Amino acid sequence: MATQNRVPRQPGGHNERKRLRVPARGIQILGGNVFTDWQSLITAMSGVEGRKILEFDDSLVAPTDACKIPVGTWSMKDVVWAGFGPRPGFPRTTVRILSGAVFTNFRMIGGQILIVNQATGAVPSPVSDFGPGVDLLQIGLRDDCGNTQLVNQFEIPMFDLGDKPAFFFLQNCLFGMPTPDVPTPTPLIRHSGQSSKLIMNLLGQNQTGPNVVSSENGASVLFAALSSAAQVAPDQTSITSHGGTYTFGPQGRIQRRVIPRPPDPPATASQAFSTPNVLVRCDGTHAFTQDLPSITTGFKIGLSAVDLYTGGQEVVVAEVAGGKSSRFARLRTKQSTGIRIPSR
Repeated sequence: MATQNRVPRQPGGHNERKRLRVPARGIQILGGNVFTDWQSLITAMSGVEGRKILEFDDSLVAPTDACKIPVGTWSMKDVVWAGFGPRPGFPRTTVRILSGAVFTNFRMIGGQILIVNQATGAVPSPVSDFGPGVDLLQIGLRDDCGNTQLVNQFEIPMFDLGDKPAFFFLQNCLFGMPTPDVPTPTPLIRHSGQSSKLIMNLLGQNQTGPNVVSSENGASVLFAALSSAAQVAPDQTSITSHGGTYTFGPQGRIQRRVIPRPPDPPATASQAFSTPNVLVRCDGTHAFTQDLPSITTGFKIGLSAVDLYTGGQEVVVAEVAGGKSSRFARLRTKQSTGIRIPSR
């Protein structure tokens, strides 16, 4: 390999970076902590106890080259991947996971790095060692505010949950967003069965690409946009086309859950919902009254309830059909008992 892969050594050592300062006990790396051979790096990391930051650097190779992870099974226990960047013309270091490369205990990625999964054919997914409990993956959480990007190039997803649940914590991440080399990405995650519940917490300026998850046989996905700047691409048919489901929530103050969700037609009867910040699409050519929620003892509408109410929430009733063009039918709203808000 003509790339550099950096692993921290004892404080004060050669090529030490302050952000990579992690005690490395039990090993002294000859020639510093810079490697151009993957196997040599893996061997060196196996003798290091505690957290290790593996920083990829492709600044010394041709722009068409990239760090390549070869075929094999590689332990990433207590290892965080990161990238060297940005550089003029190159926002992130590119790392390509070659088909047949498999990782164990790979749970942390952060910093300026673009990871392209190139698994194809009959090989397993690079990450599939998910246990019966709820596994946690942290992507993009690094104090240099770097925005990690992950993209799947071929038909084998990078993460295969099987029938297990998982929790992805994504911050300032371009998760499944297209690149010039991969304009039409395939799903990054695959899971199957009702026991596989995937929760994706989206923080900061996070962008989630189209068809990022392949769900089958009742598997479910929750896109939990915790920041107002978090975005999710509207096309997620790779979830629903094979029997999966997805929902959104909780929403921030300026994010709203849309019901009924397009392409379903607008509502012709009052809609019940269980979370604040909802935009109700209504067909005003049908005469009906949309009930508004109670917020005096938590958030309640109909038979649903959320005990915690944060304040500053909004329900928007949008008449997307009918309106002034309808002379006889009229859409109305009705406030909950004891709530002094105008109904209009």
